[in-house]
Amino acid sequence: MATSQIATTPGDASAPTPSMLRSATRARAVGHVAVAILAAAFAFHLYWTLGGEWGAVTAYGSTDLPPRGVVAVVTLLIAAAALLVACRISALAARLPAGLLRWGPWLLVGAFALVGLGNLTAPADSYARDWHIFFFGPLLLILAALCAVVARSPVPGSRSRRL
Repeated sequence: MATSQIATTPGDASAPTPSMLRSATRARAVGHVAVAILAAAFAFHLYWTLGGEWGAVTAYGSTDLPPRGVVAVVTLLIAAAALLVACRISALAARLPAGLLRWGPWLLVGAFALVGLGNLTAPADSYARDWHIFFFGPLLLILAALCAVVARSPVPGSRSRRL
């Protein structure tokens, strides 16, 4: 009898629906993939920030990297993106503002999609054009799609169904 007392009514907004549970599970799995990709990108950029040159020819066409300060800012932005996604899928227990958890992943979708499309349309004379067209561009578009799945999922601790 105790179970029936804790059962929620069908119209109870606080009770997660099976669809919400599937969406959250899918978002967690997809979010872990996005975090792994971002962690790899973070590792490369941190290496370059610290003065490393390996992989620079592929990414930039030469070992002449942008100034370390610029690479450091990009490194921090990648880390922030990974942390945001990890918090949104409840893989990391950091307290972030609800608005950032709700809208941050959508900002990532837009940023990754724009940069990915920019890579796909690299001019013929650009450095490492093939890498940008066939690897970096598609990878960023995949990352945008992964972040879109995360962004559409219910926000942890929220009563809203999904965006």
